[in-house]
Amino acid sequence: MGRKILFSPIGGTDPIRYKRDGSMLHICRHYQPDLVYLYLSHEMMEFHRKDNRYIDAVERLGEHLGHSFEIRLIERDDLVDVQKYDWFYREFREEIRRIEQEMEEEDELLVNMASGTPAMKSALMVMATLAEYRFKPIQVDSPKRGMNAELEDREAYSREEYFRLNQDNEEQAPNRCQEETCLNLMKMIKLDTIKKHIQAYNYPAALSIASEIRRDIPEKAYRWLQIAAARVKLDSGRVHKLSETLEETVYPVQMEKQQKIFEYALVLQLKVKRQEYADFIRGLTPLVVDLLEDIAEKECGIDLQDCCMVRKKENTLYWSKKKLQQQGLLEMLNEEYQAQGGFREGPVYSNAIAKIIVKKGRNQMMCSKVEEMVVIERSVRNIAAHEIVSVTEEWIQKRTGKTVKGIFELVRQLVFYAGIKVENKAWDSYDQMNERIADCLR
Repeated sequence: MGRKILFSPIGGTDPIRYKRDGSMLHICRHYQPDLVYLYLSHEMMEFHRKDNRYIDAVERLGEHLGHSFEIRLIERDDLVDVQKYDWFYREFREEIRRIEQEMEEEDELLVNMASGTPAMKSALMVMATLAEYRFKPIQVDSPKRGMNAELEDREAYSREEYFRLNQDNEEQAPNRCQEETCLNLMKMIKLDTIKKHIQAYNYPAALSIASEIRRDIPEKAYRWLQIAAARVKLDSGRVHKLSETLEETVYPVQMEKQQKIFEYALVLQLKVKRQEYADFIRGLTPLVVDLLEDIAEKECGIDLQDCCMVRKKENTLYWSKKKLQQQGLLEMLNEEYQAQGGFREGPVYSNAIAKIIVKKGRNQMMCSKVEEMVVIERSVRNIAAHEIVSVTEEWIQKRTGKTVKGIFELVRQLVFYAGIKVENKAWDSYDQMNERIADCLR
């Protein structure tokens, strides 16, 4: 269990006045923090040096409650002008930031909103409203529920007598603390920003902002954001680990190899939606190779692993003429590449696989789609990968004769021919995930 920590400016009614707790002491009484930071201006330091009244009152309360308070002073002896709001806003932000850096995750920070000058209170209220830091703002009502009269002599302060006559020590004394329900403007802004990032499929950005207000959003929503951020990076291991406690399924395709291909296709679809056309074009090549490899096996009965070798150092699949010869494919490839002096061994790209499929495949529609995709991929991939160009939808259509959406429709058709059977709604998987996250954030 974490500690409770109190940050409290000290004002004229602290620690005891009118035979009642001041705000600081009242919060200590009812919340019993483990650690108390007392912020003292020059005037309050004068009282502290005179009779140690603030520390003494907290220690007497600790003996009365049977609770041990650790007390730390933040001494601002040079602070005379206590009405400058801007100064306190910067000062309190720095002090609370420093306190939070020393806190553990389970610790809770309480802030006294009722003590100090109007400038101090205003600065803390703005901080609470903007939710820049994770603290609980505490307001304390006046014992009279109204304006306090200025009758007591604060110079003649008897520590023992004031505490002995303090009516808040009585068992039936009311708790005047209220947890301030501020209009949490920053939280609202950040929630809205998270939702906008989700709509734009920018899950890492959404997760980054969510981490700043993690305590203020449902755990399930945060878990889904973690899953989405991992999913869009194709980190299936982390997705599976994060989704263990969920009753919902993340992936529409469950078979490992097919899942990998389909998830990659969905990520390319996101790049189209975000108009990241250069990344879309560059990402086509590995997807097309994997799809054609599966199509060759499904439609032609050819396992490319039997035609290739793996260079372990590069972890790259290379054609093997010897294996191609054994599979009865080398002569055909030599004829197809006759203009280039015959087929040459090298990394497995889509062009050679497509030629095998077209020669061996029986489904003419499928062969036509394979050829079309390879032509499109070859016409744009090298330019996008090796030149600094502005890749727009018009640029792609000019070079391929096809719109970006038309190219992605070809991808969907090749996914089908590769034997990955999914319903049409599976292609909306990310939008469905977005709806789940949005529901959790409501």
